[in-house]
Amino acid sequence: MTNTEWHLDTELAGRYTHGRVTSVLATSIEQHLLRCEVCRRLLQAAVQTDRLDRVWAEIIERVETPKRSLLERLLRHVGVDEATARLVAVTPSLKGSWLTGTTVVLVLALLAAQTNPQGVSVFLLMAPVLPVAGVALAFGPAADPAHEIVASTPHSAVHLLAVRTAVVVSSCLLPAAVASAFLPGDFWVAMAWLGPALALTVGTLALSTRVAPHVAAIAMTVLWMTVVVRGLVRNHDPLFAATLSVQLAAIAVLAISAAVLLIQRRDLGELLRRVS
Repeated sequence: MTNTEWHLDTELAGRYTHGRVTSVLATSIEQHLLRCEVCRRLLQAAVQTDRLDRVWAEIIERVETPKRSLLERLLRHVGVDEATARLVAVTPSLKGSWLTGTTVVLVLALLAAQTNPQGVSVFLLMAPVLPVAGVALAFGPAADPAHEIVASTPHSAVHLLAVRTAVVVSSCLLPAAVASAFLPGDFWVAMAWLGPALALTVGTLALSTRVAPHVAAIAMTVLWMTVVVRGLVRNHDPLFAATLSVQLAAIAVLAISAAVLLIQRRDLGELLRRVS
């Protein structure tokens, strides 16, 4: 007899639903049930619908819920709430491609510094602007594919802004700090990029309360490039960015920008809601 010429009886159906059949017989029954509506109706009375609903709900949740990324798991591990961790994890400038590009740029700048005394200026030029670019890509509909979700979140926009910025800046500063340890010269030169990096980043956030983030980032980047190029062209000094005057100016910009953010803190939410 073929598989479709027999049907389950009540006794066999009961044994199957309670798991009291062999694996071979269970496989045969399941194959038969795919083609036999009569036997499927026979099993309906024995199936626990509430349990079936729970299992199906778990399957849907497992399929539809995106898998947690490594960054999201790390944020949850350090105490960041689930909703914020999810919104931070989708930040464009925290994707693998951006982090890889940042590392490549820093390595190339480091190689330039190792091969040519003038090359140190390349590192001092690039290291401070990378976190600025990361912050610009972290916000706004022009760069963030999750902008509408972020903009409509009931969470504090300022809190999300702070967490996103901190993670983005850290993702740029950490590899830059590692690379700077291999720069030729003393410790002061190796760390001369850090002050300008913080100043440019906070300055970008402060300026973003009035203009689009990418416009603010471009303005701060051009400002820094002007400083570095001026040192090379006018002063013939590849380490001009590391001089005391430039570092003090960076501290001043940092302080002023921080003050602007403090004063305009109620407007910071517009960073997440501005329509370009």
